[in-house]
Amino acid sequence: MAKTSFLIVVAAIVLGVITPSCLSDNILYSGETLSAGESLNYGPYTFIMQQDCNLVLYDVDKPIWASNTGGLARGCHLSMQSDGNLVVYSPSGNRPIWASNTQGENGNYVCIVQKDRNVVIYGTARWATGTYTGTVGISGFATGMAGIIKSVTDKSAK
Repeated sequence: MAKTSFLIVVAAIVLGVITPSCLSDNILYSGETLSAGESLNYGPYTFIMQQDCNLVLYDVDKPIWASNTGGLARGCHLSMQSDGNLVVYSPSGNRPIWASNTQGENGNYVCIVQKDRNVVIYGTARWATGTYTGTVGISGFATGMAGIIKSVTDKSAK
């Protein structure tokens, strides 16, 4: 399974959807957190855990998405959990104040700020034949990630 997850991320890199983490700071891995004031960045896009506990995506200086949790506390942190859920926690760390509600099986997940201005959570593959050779190709339906793959490749997808 780990090999399949790795291949999905490699395919996303090849397709230009993401860049390797060693070249950028746009990826939050399972088990990692963003403290208040820290951010993920890709070009003009900044996904920041603000001091006021609001999680915001900026295009240069213009906010284009927010968790609408500003003012609920100060000093929250964002966690990419090993179950695939992205969660803003109160400063004490024991109370979630916002979540992506994407929890599933424990595995390897990443939250990525992409070059298309989208922030996406990619996760553990659910099934694969294991018969690949050479260049990796992804079918969203074969990996069980059809909605994610479609949202990356089709901007009209909801």
